Amino acid sequence: MQGLDTKMDKLFYASSETCADLWYLSGFCAPDAFLFFQTDKGAVAAVSCLELGRARKECRPSVKVADVQHLEEFFGIEAEPAGGNWFLRMVRTVCRGTGVWEWNVPASFPLEYADLLRGAGIQVTPCWNLTPERRIKSREEIEKVRRGERLAEAGLAQADGMLRQATVDKEGFLMLGGHRLTAEELRGEVDAAIARKGGLARGTITAPGVQGADPHQAGHGPLKANEPIVMDIFPRDQESGYFGDLTRTRVKGAASPVVRKAYECVLEAQEKVLQALRPGVTGAQMHQLAADHFTASGFPMERDPKSGLYRGFFHGLGHSVGLEIHEKPCLSPGDSTVMEEGHVVTVEPGLYDPAWGGIRIEDTVAVAAGGIDNLAVASKELEL
Repeated sequence: MQGLDTKMDKLFYASSETCADLWYLSGFCAPDAFLFFQTDKGAVAAVSCLELGRARKECRPSVKVADVQHLEEFFGIEAEPAGGNWFLRMVRTVCRGTGVWEWNVPASFPLEYADLLRGAGIQVTPCWNLTPERRIKSREEIEKVRRGERLAEAGLAQADGMLRQATVDKEGFLMLGGHRLTAEELRGEVDAAIARKGGLARGTITAPGVQGADPHQAGHGPLKANEPIVMDIFPRDQESGYFGDLTRTRVKGAASPVVRKAYECVLEAQEKVLQALRPGVTGAQMHQLAADHFTASGFPMERDPKSGLYRGFFHGLGHSVGLEIHEKPCLSPGDSTVMEEGHVVTVEPGLYDPAWGGIRIEDTVAVAAGGIDNLAVASKELEL
């Protein structure tokens, strides 16, 4: 499998709704798979009659749109005799029409189809990265990510409002609307607020108390006062397909001394990175800057020998954001990528301890000349 494409000849058969490379190249979002190919002569989206009109309106100006049921007519070649596998016939028509019989395909290309094509003498080579140009975002793309960040902040505002409005019963549980407020209800209202603004939120995290020690725990059960609630919100803008990514940790009431100390330490670590991040530094350097701060502040990463669970800062500092929520490059120990203007990355240091929970603060930023453009504007107070 190749890691970086160096050829122009690319072949896709996928839904662009779930294949970011295909959406990027075609400019067209479709829930069903369609055929797309690109050679040095240009790019073509071959779609069904169900999508033909919409594709002609939405595909990039540089992309030609063809009716997949009449590909021979598109190429001006004779049709093959009827019969045989429909997918093989379709791709073989493309090969005959373009003169290309060797293609780069995405790593997610279906194995069944790859074997079918190879058996017919059509070479396909899976590639991890068919669109390396996606790593550097244009000004337009940065604004699309900013829109995603605004959607995340709309969800956070909904959650903050609910937490502020909630009262505390005599057992310490949060009450709202005459019942105990749960992590599930909070998450549902966050997602609904985002949907009303034109976004789609999946996997939102509202993890209370010790559940927050597991960074990907979605959160469940009733919420309590004086405990941290990690809220990680990463919606996709339905129109553009670009994501935003935002995390805030809140406490309804008064945080414990250890939680307050951890929160201040995480905030300091993030601020150090935000000040240092600029073109010329590496993702690994930024991660190490945060990790060193935690160790020096009395929060080293440790693994409990009995439970096998970790405490401290044990995940990467950040990742790129675009048409996928997790893209390259990353701010992590193993990523030596030199930051360039146009990289869009998260900065999300965190501290975790199974004894009291988790703290994470995350902003999405665009690397700019001499520093960053922070796309997040949400407040960073701990206690509500």
